[in-house]
Amino acid sequence: MLCIPLTFISPTQSKALSCAEIEEPVIDHYDAAIVGTVLNVKYDTKQTAFNASKETKKFISVAVEKTWKKQVDAQLIFEADVTWAHDFEEDKKYVIYLIESEGDYYNDPCSPVSLTEPSNDYEQLLGKGQKPKEAVNSNNAMTIFVTIGLAIFLLTVSLLFIWKRKKTSE
Repeated sequence: MLCIPLTFISPTQSKALSCAEIEEPVIDHYDAAIVGTVLNVKYDTKQTAFNASKETKKFISVAVEKTWKKQVDAQLIFEADVTWAHDFEEDKKYVIYLIESEGDYYNDPCSPVSLTEPSNDYEQLLGKGQKPKEAVNSNNAMTIFVTIGLAIFLLTVSLLFIWKRKKTSE
């Protein structure tokens, strides 16, 4: 008698993750596609609310060589599911499909990810593509800040020198 209710409570079959077959062309189902080399894979633990449990997130940094559908930065960081995402390895080049939301990119666990090899012709599959956005050269930006800072310093010293000279001549 007790066994009959238990068959309704506990499922007889379950799947951990079920992804539907994606119709071709795959890129039509995503906001962007990139080809790039993985620079870094990081895990970050965050607590979303005061009483909420901590949640671990996986972030992948990629040096982007080509981009399709949407031009992205030359170095892109996207989030991937900790449990189900592709096992990205550093210094390997991949074709990755991404979803964009409010400027952040996410690799869906069901999106196809493929390791590129010299024999792979991903341009035949995706088309010509475009170069990523140019990265800001931090050396040039630093040079500009140092130059401006030096100019302000010299102007201040000059004004103090003129003011002091004027004071002593009176």
